Amino acid sequence: MVPPVSDRDGSPPPSAASAHLLLQELREVARALPTGLDEVSLAAAMLADIRVHAPFDRAVVFTYADSDRAAPLTALGDIRTPWRIDDQHWLLRQVAASHAFGSADGSFGDEDTGAIAALPLRLGRQLIGLVAIERASGTWSTTELAAAQKTIDDAAIQLDSGRLFSEVRALATMEERRRLAREIHDGIAQEIASLGYVVDELVAEEGDDVQRQRISALRGELSRIVSELRLSIFDLRSDVQPHTGLGAALSSYVRQVGASSGLTVHLVLDESIDRLGVETETELLRIAQEAITNARKHSQARNLWVTCRVNPPDAYMRIADDGRGLGSPRIDSYGLDIMRERAQRLGVALRVRERHGGGTVIEIALGSAQLGSIKADAAVRADVATSGKGD
Repeated sequence: MVPPVSDRDGSPPPSAASAHLLLQELREVARALPTGLDEVSLAAAMLADIRVHAPFDRAVVFTYADSDRAAPLTALGDIRTPWRIDDQHWLLRQVAASHAFGSADGSFGDEDTGAIAALPLRLGRQLIGLVAIERASGTWSTTELAAAQKTIDDAAIQLDSGRLFSEVRALATMEERRRLAREIHDGIAQEIASLGYVVDELVAEEGDDVQRQRISALRGELSRIVSELRLSIFDLRSDVQPHTGLGAALSSYVRQVGASSGLTVHLVLDESIDRLGVETETELLRIAQEAITNARKHSQARNLWVTCRVNPPDAYMRIADDGRGLGSPRIDSYGLDIMRERAQRLGVALRVRERHGGGTVIEIALGSAQLGSIKADAAVRADVATSGKGD
C-alpha cells in the first residue's frame, strides 16, 4: 500500500492543501463583502436593488437547493391579500423553462388588478432560482425589467456563494452539536449518574433520619441535573433535515420536553406542503428551542402552548406559558439576547410580552406574517379557547 503524501514527507495531501487554501480565500471574501455571505441578507439586498429599477409592492426570491422545487428564501414588501405564491404558478413555470423574464396583468394572489413579473436567477446557463414581483397598479416597461434582470445577474454569484457557504456552515454546526452531545453524554452525564449510585449507598447506610433526608435531597438534585443534561443532549441533536420540515422537528422537540419536564404541552401545527429554506427553518427552530428552554427552566409554569404556522415565504410561531412572567432579568441570562440575534439575522419580527392571566408570550413572525401577527395571534387565542385553556 502506498502511504499518503503526509506520511512520506510531512506535507499535507493535495486535497487537504486545496481545501485549506479555499477556506482561507472564503474567509477573506466573506470579510470583504458588505453583507458577508449570508444568503438571506444577500437576497434581501438584491430585492432592494431591484426595487430601484423596477418598483414593486412586494417580491419573493425562490432558490433551488437539492430539489426540483424552488423554496422561498426571503420576501419584501406590503401585503394586499393572502399571497400563496409558489413555483408552480404558470408565469414562474414559463420563466423557469425559458430562462427569460416575463410579465402579465393581475396578481399572484386573489386580486384581478395590478401587474406581476417573474425573472430568472441565473448562474451562467444554470437556473438557481426565480424572483417574483408584483404591484397594485401600472406595468413595467421592458427597459425596467431588463435593468432588474441585470441586477439579478450581477447578484447571482454572490447569492449562490452564500447558499454554498450556508450549507458548509450548517454541516459544520450540525457536526459540532453532535460532538458536544456525545461529549456530554459520555463525560459529565455519566460521571454525575455514577455519583448518584454513591449517594444511594450513603442513603442506605445512614442511620440518622435527618442526615438521610439531606442525602436524599442531594440525590434528587443529582437526578434533576442528569435530566437537564439529557434534555440538553436532545436539544443538541434536534435538527431540521432535508426530508423533515420545521413542524416535524419542533413537534418532536416539544413532546420530548413535555415528557421530561412535567409541563403539559399544547401544540398547534399548520404547515404548507411547501417549505422554507433549511437554513431558515433551522434558525426558527433554534429560536423556538431557546424560548421553550427558558419557559421550562425559569417560568415555573404548568402549561406550555406552542403554535407553528408555515406558509412560505411566511411563518409565524408563538410560545406561551402560564408561569410567573418576565420579572427582572437575571445577570447571567442570555436567552433573550440569543433569540434577538437570531431574529435579526433572519430579518424576522420578535415580540416578547406578558401573557394575560400570567406567564410569558414570545412571538416570531417571518415575511408578510410580520404585518399579520395580530391576526395570527387572534387565531391562536381562538385555538386555545376551543381547548378551554390558554389566554
